[in-house]
Amino acid sequence: MTALERLERVVGRWFGVSRVRVHPLFVALLVAAYFVGMLKQALLLFMFVFLHECGHAVVAKRLGYEIEEVSLLPFGGVAQLSYVRLGFSPKSEAMVAIAGPAVNLLCALLALVLYTAGVIDGRIYGEIIGLNGWIAVFNLLPGLPLDGGRIYRAVRSREKGYEPATEEAYRMSIALSAVLMFAGVAALFAGRPHIGMVVLGLFLFVTAWRGRRDLRLETMRFLDAKRRDVGSTMLRTRALAVSAAIPIRDVVVRFSPDRYHIVYILHEDGTVASLVEEPELLDAVFEGRWLEPIASLRL
Repeated sequence: MTALERLERVVGRWFGVSRVRVHPLFVALLVAAYFVGMLKQALLLFMFVFLHECGHAVVAKRLGYEIEEVSLLPFGGVAQLSYVRLGFSPKSEAMVAIAGPAVNLLCALLALVLYTAGVIDGRIYGEIIGLNGWIAVFNLLPGLPLDGGRIYRAVRSREKGYEPATEEAYRMSIALSAVLMFAGVAALFAGRPHIGMVVLGLFLFVTAWRGRRDLRLETMRFLDAKRRDVGSTMLRTRALAVSAAIPIRDVVVRFSPDRYHIVYILHEDGTVASLVEEPELLDAVFEGRWLEPIASLRL
């Protein structure tokens, strides 16, 4: 077992999850920090990232979710929640997402108290404020997989549906990555190189690209959890009106969490021909009929 694997196992026990992955970027940062004499600052960063993820983990477990994997990165972490048992809840996702930056805010407030009491000096106080502020602000940017992206999706998914809201958050992440990389290159030409911006931009771009590539699979998991959750709680209804020729797939990808959907099938003149309820549509999807027109359910 390598030293990194031992570290991941120890941190996994702390989080209470089966898999914790320390991203290679973090390892590279620690090694580089050692050689340039900034190991203490890098270890402080690791500690605050760890506390950031503890915030996510504690709230997720309190809400009843299982954490499949936690990845620790230089700017924060990514906690993969399992929605198999409880399904996707916008309110719960937003609460879990905001918990990480909230922990960083608490760390900054604690540093202020200690500095005011004379327990720590101004240099350490400045480092703690800077690190926690940077972690919190960056993670609140509205792009997946950042916390801000999860909050954005939680808000938008009720109006637009799970898949369109997720797609929007990934597109915003790609736009943010372009801004970061441009700023990093501009800083280089200005004589103030900031390789960190370029690295973060590349990370966001690659992560968003992979997320968009796997989005349909993620949507299927959401729909599967939704299918098993129907009837287990009281839900508000959400009505959709569609033409008879639209594929079942194009309807269900617009399903919202925490809603029970009633879909009205329209004649060409706009009058209602019939209606289909959510369970029938979800069953059709998992029977392999999702490319069929929705009218086929009423033939």
